[in-house]
Amino acid sequence: MPPAQTAATRLPSLTALRFPAALAVFVCHAVTLGSLRHERAAPTALFLLGPAGLSLFFVLSGFVLTWSAREADTSRAFWRRRVLKIYPSHLVVLALLILWVWVLGMPRPDLGLGTDPPPLGDVANASLLNALVPLPQIITAGNLVTWSLTCELLFYALFPRLFRRLARVPTRLLPHAAACTVAVACVVPALALGLDGPRIDQSVVPLDLTEVQMWVVYSLPPTRLPEFVLGMILARMHGRSPAPRTGVVAPSCLLAAVLLTGPEVLPAPFLPAAVTLVPIALLVRAAAAASTRERVGWSHTPLLVYLGTLSYAFYLLHLPVLTAVQHGLGGTWTAVPVAVTALAATLPASLLLHTFVERPCIRLFSGARPVSRPREDRSSV
Repeated sequence: MPPAQTAATRLPSLTALRFPAALAVFVCHAVTLGSLRHERAAPTALFLLGPAGLSLFFVLSGFVLTWSAREADTSRAFWRRRVLKIYPSHLVVLALLILWVWVLGMPRPDLGLGTDPPPLGDVANASLLNALVPLPQIITAGNLVTWSLTCELLFYALFPRLFRRLARVPTRLLPHAAACTVAVACVVPALALGLDGPRIDQSVVPLDLTEVQMWVVYSLPPTRLPEFVLGMILARMHGRSPAPRTGVVAPSCLLAAVLLTGPEVLPAPFLPAAVTLVPIALLVRAAAAASTRERVGWSHTPLLVYLGTLSYAFYLLHLPVLTAVQHGLGGTWTAVPVAVTALAATLPASLLLHTFVERPCIRLFSGARPVSRPREDRSSV
């Protein structure tokens, strides 16, 4: 029988952490749209908030799935629940987006990264396979932000096998496994340094990268797998080793320092993911520890935890809403009022999508399941 749900098993602080991650992506896209309007590059540190928020999502995904894994679960049941979590809301937003573009004449929310996509672009986006194609006009087809869901689908496909393999790693070796995972994540941009080709428009992405480098270090699903695996390792470490007592302030400050100084000292391929991985790992570990100790703080604020449950819907909707608001009001409004208006519109829209699409699909077709700790967290060392 699974244990009774407590703060230690639910880890509400990790749910709360999802909304700042989504908000970081929102800020990145709002700044990018504002910079495109004024034809100047976005500040690099603000732009890198988006990649950092996305990396945080990937690490959280590995952590939460490992922490909530069930002994009796089957791979097929797990995959069914994840598909029902991702696809219905994605397809609803994509249908609305196509309606807005083709009927209402709204610009595509591509952030200037691609031209009009070929006919198969929207099909690739609908099936969430677009990040597998190294062409900006395919990756940015449909709802641009959903390229990251291609990565998530790969993570989900591999999770049952990865979970069984990770369960066999001795507890004493988990820190070494985490260090090796970070090292692999750093090898990818190092290898990408030699990739040549057309360069990304730096008025859109203020990093000196080629299109191929951007695809390899940022969009290609297998190269983002180390972040997910690191989250899985952190979940095992959380269940088997003493929780750190540093709090979330120190790793948050470290993350901010990396975002500010990284562009000055590191080659561009390291900036979209590798450079922020260590502070993000420390942040996730500290946030999980706060729940285990049942500390009262920002991570247990009911509003922030609830906003965290809306983060997937918010993530899907924010860029189409930002684009629509800028299209309708951007001619007379400056970037900050546009962003604030878009944020105010995205939040209630996210609530509607979560309430009437995401939750009903999960309840009707996958069923509510109790949460328990992973098998390895209950076994003897």
